[in-house]
Amino acid sequence: MGTKVEYARISICEVVSMAPIAFSIGSLDIYWYGILMACTFISAYYISRHFAKLHGLDWPVVENLYFLSAFVGLVGSRLGAVLPHWRYFLQHPLEIFSRGGMASHGAIFAIMVVGIYYVRKHNLRYWQLADIAAPILPVGHIFIRLGNFLSGELYGPPTTLPWGVEFPTSLGPVHPTQLYEVAASLVILPFAWKWAKKPRYHGYAFFRTLFVHSVVRFFLDFLRQHSELYGPFVLSQIIALGICLVTLPVILILDRRHTH
Repeated sequence: MGTKVEYARISICEVVSMAPIAFSIGSLDIYWYGILMACTFISAYYISRHFAKLHGLDWPVVENLYFLSAFVGLVGSRLGAVLPHWRYFLQHPLEIFSRGGMASHGAIFAIMVVGIYYVRKHNLRYWQLADIAAPILPVGHIFIRLGNFLSGELYGPPTTLPWGVEFPTSLGPVHPTQLYEVAASLVILPFAWKWAKKPRYHGYAFFRTLFVHSVVRFFLDFLRQHSELYGPFVLSQIIALGICLVTLPVILILDRRHTH
């Protein structure tokens, strides 16, 4: 049995170590992370279109918001990765553009802020649009975390469990926390889809999806403490906990208000 487990680990390690590059065109390497990022944007486009038409919204207007959100989300996710390490980037400003790293909380916050101005301009219902976007959150995390896995980054601490993965930089088997989040997102997705399909009120799907995802993120980051600690928590846990403390009371209040 031990030999089979060890063989599985070696096989996974060999796959991961060669997986970041999907294929090459001449001297140009095409990375799996970029492909999976593109899958996120394509999926988000069709999810937005599906629910916009389902709820009778003007698709061209929502489509413009999608493209705006895609751009703002990229900028926000990059800023979210840079700001926690602002001292380093202040000394190495060019690496803001060359060094990798994205943060989903930054993307979510940036899109929500820009959305406020967009809905006012086009006389739309903010939380109705947020519900449409709810299933995009788990779908995005499925693709992005698979990209992190194939890139050999954001893994957890050492483990002796049979499913431990040895990445090129991990110096032994570690928790594949990227795959843990993929699994959690696969569980969240059908619920988010159902909530967005028939929301009881505007914001119903969005608040629930964001809350559940934040709970997962808070506990998962105890394993994946890959940045500076603030007490017992990393910054992403503090943000996730803050989101939980805001969204849970909102959910309870709105549920009670719309009970009858």
